[in-house]
Amino acid sequence: MAKRKLARATPTAKEKRKAKSRWITWAVVGGLVVVIGALIAMLSMRDGGKASGGKARVGSPAPDFTLRLLNGDSVTLSSLKGKPVLINFWAST
Repeated sequence: MAKRKLARATPTAKEKRKAKSRWITWAVVGGLVVVIGALIAMLSMRDGGKASGGKARVGSPAPDFTLRLLNGDSVTLSSLKGKPVLINFWAST
């Protein structure tokens, strides 16, 4: 017996248009997602150039904060004004 070769059906013009339409739809949706994500990122980082609510800015004084020492006392950054201060924040997991 001879082996039969299955003929691959060639896509019709309607199927080609449908596939192209799907690709264009996903490309547009993907582009919109990227644009909307970029806008959200830009808006969340924007603050109008003002130092607000305890955020540190280059060239401006550090925001005041309080730390608890190992002996139970606390120290604020403003109490060390005029003295050199080295701040080293670290954490381990």
